[in-house]
Order: sequence, then C-alpha cells, then structure tokens
Amino acid sequence: MRSSPLAALALGLTLATPALAEDDAKPPQKWKVVCATQSKDGSRAVQGTDLIIEAGEKVKDGVAVEGNVIVRKGAVVEDVVAIRGRVIVEAGARVTGSAVSLGGEVRVHKGATVDGDAIALGGRLKVDQDEAVKGDKVSLSFEIGGRDIVRGFIEDALDEETGCHIVDDSDKQDV
Repeated sequence: MRSSPLAALALGLTLATPALAEDDAKPPQKWKVVCATQSKDGSRAVQGTDLIIEAGEKVKDGVAVEGNVIVRKGAVVEDVVAIRGRVIVEAGARVTGSAVSLGGEVRVHKGATVDGDAIALGGRLKVDQDEAVKGDKVSLSFEIGGRDIVRGFIEDALDEETGCHIVDDSDKQDV
C-alpha cells in the first residue's frame, strides 16, 4: 500500500516550520536612533546622544532621552532632565530650576548651583556640597535581586518605542 503524498507534505511542512520562522525573525538592532531639536523658546532636546550645554549658553530647558545632560562651567539652564541617562552639573554651572534624572544619576559638583530640586529616580544623587542644591534632594532607588525596580520600569517603558518622537508644540501653527 502506497502512502499518501499529502501526509508526506504535511510532515515536511511541520518539520520545516521552525526553520522558516527563523528566516522571518528580525535581526538584532545594530543601529541607534539619534535626534536633536531646539525650539524657538530656547529649549533643547536630544535622543540617543548627550546634550552638552557649553559655557556662556543660556538654555530654557534641556532634555536628553537615552543620553546625558552636561551643564558646563559658565552655562545657565532653567530645568534639565535626563531619561535613562545622567545629569551632570559641573563646577561654575547653574541650573535655575530643577535637575532630574529618571533611570540615572544626578551629579552636582562642588561650585555648581541648582536653585530648585535635585531628583534621581532609579539612580543615585551625588551632591558635593549640600548648599549647592537650594531645593529638595530626592533619590529613590529600590533593588530586588540586584535589579533596580524604578530603573527597570523606566527602561521597559522606553523599550516599547525606539524611534525619535520629539514634538515641539510651539512650532505648530493654528489653522
């Protein structure tokens, strides 16, 4: 008795399905999205790289997603935020508002000034001089099994979307 060709075909497809699925699998992402924008009001934002505010610059707000915000000596910025990065306020630099890091560190060097709050959620707060920060100093980190829960939550939220979506509402025109 001869076996049915349909049975052989079904068996072949069943065995080949894992191999076919591997061909369709996405290769690991080897590129990095880097975006930057500056708004009319003087705010600056970057993704995937560091935002460096140089000496003599006056910036309204500085934001880095997956990068650091570095405020150099002689620079003045209103508020700085690093998401999945560090905020570094160097000696002689001034933040007139708050310095915030979500999933990273806030570092305020001796001789730097933060007029508002210094906040590190899911990271560490390092302040060389207590009087350098005039507002509240907040650091929240909670580890279980060697993994920071707050940082993990931030990373998981960012991993959902890897593209650059910096939107400046001030550039929109009313129609």
